[in-house]
Amino acid sequence: MHVDPWAELARSLDGLRSAFYSSLAASRGFLPDSPAEEECKRDALAGSWGAQPVRDANIAPLAAVSVVLDHLDSLGILFKSSGGITASHTIARAVLDIAIGPWFLLEPGIGERERVRRYMNLRLESLKEQTQLETGSPATAMRQHAEDRIALILDAARLHGFDVRRERDRYKPPHLGAQVPSTTSLASKIVAPNDPVLGALFWRLGSAVAHGQQHGLTMFFERTDQPVQPAQGDAAAQMQASPKDTALRCGGAPLAAVSMLQRLYAQYGWPTDGLRTAVSGVISTWQTVAEVRAPHVPATFLAGGKASHQR
Repeated sequence: MHVDPWAELARSLDGLRSAFYSSLAASRGFLPDSPAEEECKRDALAGSWGAQPVRDANIAPLAAVSVVLDHLDSLGILFKSSGGITASHTIARAVLDIAIGPWFLLEPGIGERERVRRYMNLRLESLKEQTQLETGSPATAMRQHAEDRIALILDAARLHGFDVRRERDRYKPPHLGAQVPSTTSLASKIVAPNDPVLGALFWRLGSAVAHGQQHGLTMFFERTDQPVQPAQGDAAAQMQASPKDTALRCGGAPLAAVSMLQRLYAQYGWPTDGLRTAVSGVISTWQTVAEVRAPHVPATFLAGGKASHQR
């Protein structure tokens, strides 16, 4: 019986999506006695940041998680379509890029104060970007709104004893305490904490394709052995796209999504049976299609592991 490897890759990604939305429908948020619930009970940061900033910091990742899974769904569609294979690497890079935010915010064991600090730093980054969207006029409604929100966050941060840094930089966002680590440094941890080079490699490979750099696009072409006429130039080349190569090059996307989901499940106290089944399907399918030797998958990868954090 013939098995379509492209369809199998797409099916495994759909398993992650189904597992998440089944858990979300059954819980409608984090469960009682979960780490998120316990943090909310200790919330002492209410005020200008909102009535329940700790709850906000714990709920905020859900939107980004949905975006990641939507991108995985798009990746599966590209795998099963007759064209657009080069776009698959761009989507895979976007999955890795987006998943880093909620993964970083959901780190286990950091406590409610640190989680809110990270959440506010991510908000400050977003608001600072909004101030750069309209550069023709110094005072637009969008720019003023963003600047007002930044000022409100920083004023409340001082009241709560946070260290406000880089407040007056024209281009870079202010931050509370340590700034958000670079995307590249976090990419090296979300994909393979024990092999930091692998995560950065997946991220840079996706970046090469996304930005159209020559060394990124040439991987989709192979030279043919036919004679090349001067007028043809590089025409004597053909597209190549195999499931094996794609699984190897796009593998950072499902790995990042798995790491993100396992942290979400741990923080929300969700049962992990459905997620474990989906993760096992992703790992076995992508390893088989990529034709790589199946290593022992540590339990921490399935259940979520604790890592160091910055305060």
